[in-house]
Amino acid sequence: MPLLADDSLLNDDDLRRWRACERRFWLHRRVAIDRPGPAAIEVRADLTGEAAVVCGPQPGDALRATFPGAVVIDAPTTPTGWQAAVQHTSDCLRDKRMQAEGRALFGACLVSDDGVQVRIDVLARGEHGLRMFKVRHATVGDEADVDDVALWVHVAARCGLRLESVGLLLVDTDFVYPGHGCYAGLFREVDLSPVLGSRPVARWLVDMRTCDRGSEPAAESGAKCRLHGGCDFVDHCRAQAPLAAQTGIDSAGPAQLEIVGREQAVDLRREGHADLYSVPPERLADARHRRAVRATQQGAPILEPAVAALMRAHPYPRHTLRFDTIGFAVPVWSGTQPYQVLPFQWTCDVEPAPGERVRHAFLADRYGDPRRAFALTLLQALGRSGPVFAYNAGFERNRIRELAQHFEDLSEALEALLPRVVDLFQIARTHYYHPAMRGSWSFKSVFRSIAPELDATRFDCAGETSSQAAFAHYLQPGLDATTRERLRQALRLHGERQIEALHRMVAMFERADSGSAPVA
Repeated sequence: MPLLADDSLLNDDDLRRWRACERRFWLHRRVAIDRPGPAAIEVRADLTGEAAVVCGPQPGDALRATFPGAVVIDAPTTPTGWQAAVQHTSDCLRDKRMQAEGRALFGACLVSDDGVQVRIDVLARGEHGLRMFKVRHATVGDEADVDDVALWVHVAARCGLRLESVGLLLVDTDFVYPGHGCYAGLFREVDLSPVLGSRPVARWLVDMRTCDRGSEPAAESGAKCRLHGGCDFVDHCRAQAPLAAQTGIDSAGPAQLEIVGREQAVDLRREGHADLYSVPPERLADARHRRAVRATQQGAPILEPAVAALMRAHPYPRHTLRFDTIGFAVPVWSGTQPYQVLPFQWTCDVEPAPGERVRHAFLADRYGDPRRAFALTLLQALGRSGPVFAYNAGFERNRIRELAQHFEDLSEALEALLPRVVDLFQIARTHYYHPAMRGSWSFKSVFRSIAPELDATRFDCAGETSSQAAFAHYLQPGLDATTRERLRQALRLHGERQIEALHRMVAMFERADSGSAPVA
């Protein structure tokens, strides 16, 4: 939240940082207002959980449908802008039109006499006072939401506002979008009044100011370093924290005991093991864990030769498939629901025979629900025979089942695809391990070890860092043609890189007994 001219003002972002880590709060205050403090701190963009939600091309439409005729206070970006926003808020609250029940104000800006500034999502006129809401494009709130609202209530009270009720507006997943911008009913209200008493806001503010005036808190790492999208100052703290304390900042080391399971890690620590380097592989009952320990101890990947025959047994034509899906908090297409998983892109390579490869792809346009076109083009590309390789293929299978349920006339053909899907994830878990995976079998971790040069999971175009965010950006009304085409090309290339990574995996598995691949 932007600061006013008085740099002593606190806000809800400050509260969130302080509640997570006093050092994080202290450091951010010095970077934000350029006061004396540690030099050369590199601050990365703050990615909160809310920022990661794909709300849809026009999430404001849903809120306006809930509160028709609401007045919007634009988010201020300068101290002067903040002063104007506070005055605008005051003028609106005094306006006779705002006295009618149901009238609402979005983004009300308030500053209290004890030095706190807040921007409130919704203030709506109720029968006996104002109704205050924090809007979350999520199905549940969290403790940080309660903290934020408690601070808002504190400031509102000191500004003399009478509140009738206080709560969250959360997305109702039972809502079905009828189309034509009719979003009334998307949000459900959750009353926070019963829990606000557990937040001693006045005492928190005193403690925050004491912390702010004090010396730099010690660097103490832990799970808090990953709260609210991760801390801006991890690198700075890592440089200052004792070596023994740095595991909380980055606990996913290549030899951490948790690679073989949390419960087993507890037992191994009791036996005196600090990491996997000292664990005898035969100590572990699970063959997958023994493979991970051997790979970690020798510092090289292990691939079981038996996988080669398994892979070569799959006939041609072969298909390699990857889906991209999105789940909008605010539905875009009629007949869909919040967070419903909707496919918008598939990429598939078809190998009619060894050494031959034909690429097929589908990417939704911006002119309506893409699911039928997605299904029809997919059926055409996959044909009637041949294995379909996918990684963590339960995801693709579930999307195919959902399409079959939705399109009765395509149901039989789509259901016939399911037995053909071969899950490379299961094959990899049974035959492969690389120390760089650090115990993770995610697509990102596995393909970072197999084909790091492809950077298969990276996405960076027009400021977007995921295919979902890029597709939501692509759908935005009024987007210029150049940016729209850049996003389409980036989405296509993203799918192609992932398919190439899957090909590398299949090829490596087929060579497992040839002496040209890492073996056990």
